[in-house]
Amino acid sequence: MRSAPRVSVIMAVRNGELYLDEAIRSVLDQTFTDFECIVVNDGSTDGTAAILERNERQDSRIRLLQSDGNGLVHALNQGWQLARGAYVARMDADDVSLPGRFAAQVRLMEERPEVGVCGGWIETFGMGAGEVRRYPTDADVIRSWLLFESVLAHPSVMIRREPFVTWGLFYDAAMLHAEDYDLWVRASQYTVLANVPEVLVRYRLHPQQVVRKHEMTKRETARRIRRRQLERLGIVPTADEDSLHESISSWDYAESREFVSAAHAWLLKLAEANRMTGVYPREPFQRTVAERWWTICAASTHLGLWALAVLRRSPLWDDMTVNWKQQLKFGVKCGIRKRQHA
Repeated sequence: MRSAPRVSVIMAVRNGELYLDEAIRSVLDQTFTDFECIVVNDGSTDGTAAILERNERQDSRIRLLQSDGNGLVHALNQGWQLARGAYVARMDADDVSLPGRFAAQVRLMEERPEVGVCGGWIETFGMGAGEVRRYPTDADVIRSWLLFESVLAHPSVMIRREPFVTWGLFYDAAMLHAEDYDLWVRASQYTVLANVPEVLVRYRLHPQQVVRKHEMTKRETARRIRRRQLERLGIVPTADEDSLHESISSWDYAESREFVSAAHAWLLKLAEANRMTGVYPREPFQRTVAERWWTICAASTHLGLWALAVLRRSPLWDDMTVNWKQQLKFGVKCGIRKRQHA
């Protein structure tokens, strides 16, 4: 067997013939070339196997594993068992890695040995208009955001292999369709999480995506992950609080004074719980909570000057990083709403 590569790429695929060639080509065309690409064929019944076998013949860096169709988590963990590189890079069979992705991530991991997981920004394409998703890059902010949602794009991550194996940080099959979110939350208790502040992956949106087919299961699993984090803060949420936290986490804001007031009280409760427990770094957590409060208020300008008043009176105001232009725009919108309803 060849000497161990610097990077092991893990890709799992089931019936992915439509986009598979393009995804593999984006890996093989990386400017950083010291890698192996482990592709787990998870019980495909279409032309996936033939595509993989052809690519394996053409490039010796590709290693194929035939799996039994037990699902993504099982397939990814099988790939982990075969990985030999110092770093493990995830890749999905329907996305496209930009040519400099591995080089940028290896460079960050080499310069910052405390980082155990490194993601990057993504650009969507396919269904609907494309957008660049700029995830936070500060490690403490990333940890704080995890209370609400994952801010590491799964197909963009690179992971430091040896410590993850030592800590037993593999994908948990019980966290179906949110296995990555669960892994980042668990990993954040051991290591530093980071994002490269540039687009590394083009993320394809299409009707056949696993996350689209299993959206309800994903939401329920994510709810469990968030509830577990709340319990670390010493909070056992009531049914109403649990639903409220889900709405805030999924950006599903109700258009009423009652929701805004309840959300404000809940965010203050989170801030106080963290002040008492110290689960998250205080200042980054305060900024994260304040940012959520800002987005709730910004979505409530239809409530007129009342929304402006509750925003400015909040204890969270001092932790906001909203510039004067955003404040002015918000105030104007609130004033316009007031005049419309006068």
